[in-house]
Amino acid sequence: MVKYNNIRGLTLMEILVSLFILSSIAAISLPVLNRARNKALISKTKAIINTVEAALSLYETDFGDYPEGDGSGSKVLVEKLQGPCNDERWHGPYIRFKKEEIDEDGNILDSWKMPILYKYPQTDYDNIPFLLLSAGPDRKYGTKDDIGNW
Repeated sequence: MVKYNNIRGLTLMEILVSLFILSSIAAISLPVLNRARNKALISKTKAIINTVEAALSLYETDFGDYPEGDGSGSKVLVEKLQGPCNDERWHGPYIRFKKEEIDEDGNILDSWKMPILYKYPQTDYDNIPFLLLSAGPDRKYGTKDDIGNW
């Protein structure tokens, strides 16, 4: 005589319904998580720009002017703000950068690992003496999602 256990398993339909529910939850939550991550990266880049602005203000207090920059990168800022500098007016370092915050060319990086551009003197905006520019989430300069100090 054959004995059957009364152990009940899941039917194929129950498994498919469960997978559908889990997939729906994932589909709803992924865009929300992506937007939150993007907002965090934007906030981090704004904080980097604000910190560099503060360091430039300290530099300007000591030297009476900002370092010149052509808008092609920010290597000059790393050199002038972090030092070392042999000028007796220099009371820095005004800022310290971590190795991962600088690219191989010596530029300051934003949250998307793109160089922050620095330009001084600049004529694009009336209310600021220098321009700091991040390419933003799309990693392209000159688009509406750029992040700057203007």
